[in-house]
Amino acid sequence: MTRPVIGLALGSGGARGWCHIGVLRELEDMGIRPDVVAGSSMGALVGAAYAAGKLDALEDWATGLTLRTILPLIDVGIAGAGLVGGAGILTMLKGLDMPETIEELALPFAAVATELRHGREIWLRKGKLATAVRASVSIPGLLRPQLHEGRWLIDGGVVNPVPVSAARALGAESVIAVNPDAGIAGGFYDVAEAQPRGAAIGALIPEALRNLWTDSKEENDAEPAPPEPSYMTLAMAVIDIMSEQIRRSRLAGDPPQVLLGARLKGVSIMDLHRAPECIAEGRRLVRAQAEHMADALGL
Repeated sequence: MTRPVIGLALGSGGARGWCHIGVLRELEDMGIRPDVVAGSSMGALVGAAYAAGKLDALEDWATGLTLRTILPLIDVGIAGAGLVGGAGILTMLKGLDMPETIEELALPFAAVATELRHGREIWLRKGKLATAVRASVSIPGLLRPQLHEGRWLIDGGVVNPVPVSAARALGAESVIAVNPDAGIAGGFYDVAEAQPRGAAIGALIPEALRNLWTDSKEENDAEPAPPEPSYMTLAMAVIDIMSEQIRRSRLAGDPPQVLLGARLKGVSIMDLHRAPECIAEGRRLVRAQAEHMADALGL
């Protein structure tokens, strides 16, 4: 029997997307090697590194991040259409010694982005690799849009959070899809938490911008009330809610052969320093379905 073309659809989820590294590691241990890769947002970053043969370098970089070393990456400021400029991401990609163009990758690859003017889904399959990844990770309201061929592009998760369709367009006959946000549904903003998700990073940014990250509570409230969400808490919750609704619709219409859903509710999209636990969760996902995965993929 001819082996089917295996596609990997790596979903959006910010820092939770570090789980993709663990998924890829565990698949390698099982002897399953994807033939094509499509990614949205963080899935595009990890997918590009995998297709370039640079997964080791990315894992070393991600697992070495701390709260303080994250700051140069998230060049925070109030200008343009986002709080983060994105220069740090381009510097990081250059440091990984990634190929200049998508055409130079060892595997067919597509980074999913959203064209801002018309809301169209864009599959970036050729041209500069760093530009494609930078466009795909441009979380609205957080990371400034990327100008590409006269069009402003934003995060691919806005239109296709787990890009099964893009993987199939690359020739995949069986698709492994990874959803980093499976544990978020129904818990987008937990007011019972002592600190809002992402608050740890907020404590390190310039004081003039810190109120954007810190939930507030009136001291003289007559009745107990949850703190009012900060800009960042609200933005992250809205992104999670939006992505979940779109994801459900897209996966119902185009289901993969294998769907891996990470349980990382306590990790915010900005908690980039928590890569080790996300990677461990990615490994767990594959092990949990290992017994049935080969049959599901037609191997």
